[in-house]
Parts: sequence; structure tokens; C-alpha cells
Amino acid sequence: MRHSWPLGPPAATIMELRAIWQFLLRRWWLILLPAVAAFALALPGLRGMISPPVTYSTQIRLTAATPPDAVESGAATAPYEDSVYVPFLASEYVVVNLPAWITSDTFAIEVRARLAGSGLDIAPAEDLKPVFAADSYRSVLTLYVAWDDEAELRAIAEAAVEVLQRRSDFYLPQSPAPLNVVAWDTVKVTQVAPPLMTRFQPLLRIAVGLAAGIGLALLAEYLDGAVHSRADVEALGLTLLGEIPPER
Repeated sequence: MRHSWPLGPPAATIMELRAIWQFLLRRWWLILLPAVAAFALALPGLRGMISPPVTYSTQIRLTAATPPDAVESGAATAPYEDSVYVPFLASEYVVVNLPAWITSDTFAIEVRARLAGSGLDIAPAEDLKPVFAADSYRSVLTLYVAWDDEAELRAIAEAAVEVLQRRSDFYLPQSPAPLNVVAWDTVKVTQVAPPLMTRFQPLLRIAVGLAAGIGLALLAEYLDGAVHSRADVEALGLTLLGEIPPER
């Protein structure tokens, strides 16, 4: 059932709203102080929230295996060895190890050296390291590359594939020769929208600061033993004889 107040809201409601208003007047500075501090910290990120930076990414699926003619000296092949199953099993073992190398410092160094050899000085190795990610499923490796420039992203992705094809035996000593790495996909660049959590992070910081300010104000009000209104006097069980109105 919907209730209505034909003669206006009850007096208790008016008193509660008046008490809240008086509380805000007393503690407004304590409420705003953390919010202003949070706004100052979030100010650099507001521009990115309004016009987020453009990011590009690509993903390439690859297969990798030890060359079939790369047999170590002195190694014997068992007569019962399955010539089909064993290479596929070895390929799975190889692909499982490659994501760890792709996300390492040395891979970024190798990619930067490959880019420098092509006359491109895009970024130092420490900036290239977080650009790469990879995962594997059985014998299929997926390489992920993200960057803020489309043309540079293509060059970085192509250099990464070349490093996988030419420098793998140096970092995987189990392979006596460079791996046979075959890319299934060409470099297709797509524009990536930033995550919503990243875009609205400045607003979340301001909201947290405002909530902290309200919490501090409520705590200060709870610990304050001063008498501010008629209700405070009546709450002490005292009889109010008179009241001096505030100056207008």
C-alpha cells in the first residue's frame, strides 16, 4: 500500500532530516578532506577516462618441433620407436616450454636486437617484456602481442616469430638445432578497448575517499561528547528550561 502525507511529512521525519543537515554542517570538512585527497591522486587518470589511449593487439598461432634430422651424435634410436607418435609427443614438450621463454627478459632482448638489425629502435628491452604473452595447448602455441602503435606492433610481432625460429636452440639446450617453428596466422592487428575497471578507476578512488570521509565524520560524531541540540539534552534525561536561538 502506498502511503501519502496530505498534511506534509511527520515531525519525526523533519527532525531526522534536520539532524542530518546539522551533522553535515559540523563535519563537512572531515567528509571532504579524504575525498579531495583522493581526487588529487586520481586527477592524472581522469584524462585517460575521458579519452582512453588506443591499444593494438595481435595473436599468432604457431607449431614447433625439433627438426627430424637433428639427431645428437651417439644417440641410438630404439627399433620399436614409433616414428609418428614420438615427434608429436616431442612437439608438445617443446611447445609447453616456449611460453616461459617468451615472457622472459632474454626473449625481449632478442626481439629488440632483431628490430635493431632491421634499423628499428622502438623501445628498450625492459619496455618490450610486458608486451608479450603466450599460452599452449598440446602442440599449438599462441603468441599475444600488445602495443600502442599499429605499425610498430607489426614489426614487433614479426621479429618475435623470427626469434622463435632462429634462436630457440640457444635457450632450449634440449634441442640440438633451431626448432622448426611454423606460423599458422599472419599478423592481423586489432584495436583493443581498455578495460572498464581501468577507465573508471579514478572515479572509484574518489568514491572510496568520500566513503572514508563519511566514516571518519561518523566516528568523530560518535566520540564527540558535546551538546549540540535540544535532542542531545533530552537524551541525557535532563529537563530543558530554555533555549537561546542562533543569531540570524
